[in-house]
Formats: sequence, C-alpha cells, structure tokens
Amino acid sequence: MTPSAYRLIDLGAARVAVNSPLNDFNAHLDLVYQHHGDGDPLSFADVRVSLLPSKGMRFWKGRVSLWSEATCPFEPYPMRSALPLFEWGSNWLLAQRLNAYLLLHAGVVARDDRALILPAAPGSGKSTLTCALHLAGWRFMSDEFGVLDPDSGNLLPLLKPAALKNRSIAIIGAHPQARLGPVFPGTRKGDVAHFVPLRDSIVERHRHARPRLVIFPRYRDGGTLKCTPLDAANTAMRLGLNSFNYRTLGAVGFDAVVRLARTTRAFELEYGHLSTAIAHIDTLFAEHA
Repeated sequence: MTPSAYRLIDLGAARVAVNSPLNDFNAHLDLVYQHHGDGDPLSFADVRVSLLPSKGMRFWKGRVSLWSEATCPFEPYPMRSALPLFEWGSNWLLAQRLNAYLLLHAGVVARDDRALILPAAPGSGKSTLTCALHLAGWRFMSDEFGVLDPDSGNLLPLLKPAALKNRSIAIIGAHPQARLGPVFPGTRKGDVAHFVPLRDSIVERHRHARPRLVIFPRYRDGGTLKCTPLDAANTAMRLGLNSFNYRTLGAVGFDAVVRLARTTRAFELEYGHLSTAIAHIDTLFAEHA
C-alpha cells in the first residue's frame, strides 16, 4: 500500500472525492472512472470518503472500512470488495445529501435532449435494461439516480458505473461494446461487476435532458411482453414511492412528481426478453416523445 491523495470524481450532478492507500482499489477506480478527468482534489465535493484498512477487533483483519466526515456508517467489507463498498457507500451518502434535487430510484437514458426514466424497485431488472438501452444507442445518464431539478423540470446526469449482479454480468458483458470491471464474487448482493458507460456519455455528463417518457420495468424470466399505460395520478404515486428523498422534500417533492407525471407519458412494462423490450421502448418513445 502507498499513500494516496484525494481524487475528485466529477459525476455531473455531483462530485465525489475519495482517498485510499489500497493499490488494488485505486487500480479499479482507474478502470471504471478513466474518462471522468482529474479535478482539483481540494475543491468542493458533495461526498468525501476514505477507504481504509480496518483496525481493532481480530475478525476485522483483512477488511476495509469506508469513512466520511469522521464517521464509519457501514460495517467493514472484505478487502477484495473495496470497490463495491465505495460504490454502494457513496450512493447512500449522495442519497442523503443531494436534497436540492428530487432523487428518483431510476435508470435514465436519453436520445438527444429527451429523456426516458426507468423507475423500479431492486430486482426489477432496471440496471440490465438501462445498460442494454445504452448499448443500443441511448445516451447513458444514470443507472441509480434520476436527478430531477424541481425548478426547471430537467434531468441531470449522474455518471457512475452500473452495478450488475449475477446473470446480468454475462448478459451485458456479451455485448461487443460493453466494458466491465472485475467480478466481485459472493458479495452481500451476490456476484457483482461494474458496467462502464461509453465515453461519449461520460463526456456529456453536464448535458441536461427533458423528461418525456416514464416506464416502470419488471423483468419476468421467459415472460411475454405486456405494456400497460398509466394515468397521471398513478404515475405520481409510483414516482414518489420510487424516490430516495420524496418525503424529505415535502411540498417541493410533491409538486415535482405531479409536474413530472402531468408532462410525460407513463407505462408499466413487463418483459422476458431484452431485445423485445428495447424494440417496444423504441416504438413508445417515437410515438410519445
């Protein structure tokens, strides 16, 4: 291990500064954040963290802890899983702190400056579908956070690698343009690998987009395609349920989801095959965006 200064990662809607003496972890950061540039590590960061070897109790030996502002909010992870700890930990911290925006739990992709929002609960196939749409030509804006500016109504990119789990790793990894980081086996969420968005999307991480279509995806293995339109009231309710900070924002959050529901078209999409889902989404977007 060698000392390391803070590294500032510009994600678009937010900036994260990270410091660690762990050589393998820093090499993994170089791989999944190689197109984000190098900002001034002393300038403002929404989240500032350190990944450090755990000390103290004997059973923490060989483990790594995430520290932020003199606190350690999570239990230590095995040293080999430092990157998943950083990704999940920094996501959690961003969800607590970016309250200038409504944060939807959603993938977001765009064509030009028109955006498709994919809100979903964990296990719905959101990450796999978001990455597959990106590889099919959509601009990647986020896999985890739909960052909505309540004032303008625009969506802001938050360009972090997408955490693919278990079967999704092979499905997305089979695409000739896909770039994945190392596979971390046996994490708390199963096997995990991080999908790196294509360089053009990362370069455009400060380019906003106007929400035009909302699709609530639900993957069912081998299932047939089923697409159901949703009215504005149902859409607003489900957007609020799929948000990190809807309740925290109070009236601002309520007004934001109502405005979003009234100015977009929304559907629930159940599917069993990615290619069928992508083709149907392309058709919906052409008709309603």
